Amino acid sequence: MFLAYCDECEERFLLPASHVTAVHNLASGVIAVELTCYEGHKIIVLSGNDIDIPGPATV
Repeated sequence: MFLAYCDECEERFLLPASHVTAVHNLASGVIAVELTCYEGHKIIVLSGNDIDIPGPATV
């Protein structure tokens, strides 16, 4: 499960793994997870050891 904010819906969603469309290793310790919200909008969540903000980050 992923907690993600959709800018287009202006809402946070708890999304299951079935909403993951891609996973990218951007750099050592930084992972970008591409998801779609329940309306089909694209969301990117940054994760990993080298993200210097608390909790998941949505870009």
